Amino acid sequence: MAEDSRRPQFEAILGMTAVVVIAISILSILATLILSATGATEIPVLLAQLPLVGLPVGFLIVIAMLIGAIIRRSKENRD
Repeated sequence: MAEDSRRPQFEAILGMTAVVVIAISILSILATLILSATGATEIPVLLAQLPLVGLPVGFLIVIAMLIGAIIRRSKENRD
């Protein structure tokens, strides 16, 4: 029973993590575009490379949440 009460909290943590990772990636894209548009000669490498890692990671977290929800609902329907 204690495991069932932890499940929604775990899904909420995964959801917030996905939102934060994707938001940081989108903000990084916007910052890179703004810096490029203003004529900045040097753009920090991390700022330009962050979306290449952050967006796929955020997508994988969302997929993990979807799989977890499908498994949980199938177990609930069996009972």
